[in-house]
Amino acid sequence: MALDEHLQKAGVDNDLIRRIMSVEYPHASRQPKQDTANFMAAAIRQCETDLDDETLNAVMFDRACCKGGFRLKNARQFAKSHPSSDMTEKLHDLGSVRYMGHPFLNRDGDIQINAVGEPDGRRMTCPCWRLGGFLPENGPMPLSYCRCCGGHFQFHYQVALGIPLRLKSVVSSMLNSEGELPCVFIFEILKPNLS
Repeated sequence: MALDEHLQKAGVDNDLIRRIMSVEYPHASRQPKQDTANFMAAAIRQCETDLDDETLNAVMFDRACCKGGFRLKNARQFAKSHPSSDMTEKLHDLGSVRYMGHPFLNRDGDIQINAVGEPDGRRMTCPCWRLGGFLPENGPMPLSYCRCCGGHFQFHYQVALGIPLRLKSVVSSMLNSEGELPCVFIFEILKPNLS
């Protein structure tokens, strides 16, 4: 699904969608993934200007990939095998599940996930399949682009832990730092709606 379709799904006004989709960006001609990276950097910067935080989250979360398959199966299996454990213990154990990152409770009581990459001095490559390893030529990728990856983690963590979460921030990402920093997300634990 293209960005404009995600914007429509989130209820964004058609004129605003046209403005976002018509942003200026460098064209690399024979490198479609490079064009995609350049376009997305420009379009997300425009989204940050034109959309409120809740709408931008809805758009990017709708773009989240890998919400099914073995990742969902692993999250469901984890939920069954850890029904009433202490949260610190659960997060420790969840960190051993493939592709779930390294989660822990931070000082604020939020869940921090060191999702992808280790800061060990080597440049890291973003696993985002949409960009195929290309970085934008028109400045760093805005951190907001990585909210779709945050949506992926939020979806699976809610299933695995059985609690509602809200993405509080994308602290750092390989895309935004050009491979210098790992991908780190912070999620607020929401109180369940009992109504």
